[in-house]
Amino acid sequence: MAAAADFDIIIIDDEPSITEIFEQYIMIKYKHWRVCTYNNSTELFEAISRREVYSNVWIIDIMMPHKNGVDIAAAIRQYHGEKPVVLAFTALERRVIETDPKYAWGVKHFNRFLSKRDEFSSILSLVDIWVEQAR
Repeated sequence: MAAAADFDIIIIDDEPSITEIFEQYIMIKYKHWRVCTYNNSTELFEAISRREVYSNVWIIDIMMPHKNGVDIAAAIRQYHGEKPVVLAFTALERRVIETDPKYAWGVKHFNRFLSKRDEFSSILSLVDIWVEQAR
């Protein structure tokens, strides 16, 4: 078995434009960070389950085809323990999280919640602390 790929931060969102924005911001501000993005939730879920990827911090979209953010976060908890996991959501997704039981039960797997629109820079400050603590 090959060694797992080790990153400071992994970002998963089914919308490539979202992961590109996160990745560009992080790579400009934190040039030394090892960043990985995924747009396919099933691919990431399987890599986590096979312990092929490891990250100090995870930023996860909630609503994705096939495997949702709760599925991904639960796998992270199962295979990687208590690493910081941030849920990134839109206003519409927040309403779904609050009302749909298939999402609501899994909120416990997340350390923080991030509005993709409003709280981007403040959550990255926390991510910065988490990454530095893990080094």
